[in-house]
Amino acid sequence: MEYGVYVQHTSGGNMILVCLYVDDILLTMGYSDEMVKFKKVLMNEFEMTDLGKLLYSLRMEILYSEKGIIVQQLKYELELLKIFKLINCKSALTLAETNHKLDSDTEGNDVDATTFKQLLGSLRYLCNIIPDICYAIGMISRFMNKSKWSQYQAVVRILKYIKGTLEFGVLFSYGAEKYEDQGDEASEIDD
Repeated sequence: MEYGVYVQHTSGGNMILVCLYVDDILLTMGYSDEMVKFKKVLMNEFEMTDLGKLLYSLRMEILYSEKGIIVQQLKYELELLKIFKLINCKSALTLAETNHKLDSDTEGNDVDATTFKQLLGSLRYLCNIIPDICYAIGMISRFMNKSKWSQYQAVVRILKYIKGTLEFGVLFSYGAEKYEDQGDEASEIDD
């Protein structure tokens, strides 16, 4: 098995996290001097380009603030709403209707299976940033092979809910006083 995340403990008692994805390497740690040394070691060994601070990766946008690092997917969320023609729809306050039984629609109109699977698959990319949609997507995924109109509407409702959360993201606060002045740093290297 190949791992995707490695930890390098430094002499100063810090950690460098090395995350690999296909041909990209993401390095992150709280203290940048040791990371600069680590990058030099990697660049001497491998042909690499330092792309600087990480701003966008795997459809996630990374923003840096005084409080910490914010991860969001606004661009991707807007793209989904546009693709599925819901950019101008009214947002939903909840993920699902109360007491809505997904499996009760056995005789309703069939929905194009490809579109249904594409929509559900697209929504799975948002589960890391909007974890409250995970359960709903998992429940609706049970109907991918024989989806009906009411189940498709349940997925559309999730998209409408997402429209109401566009300004949200996940904050990873700096936390440690030791790094308050410097802030955490994430750097992307492309080889």
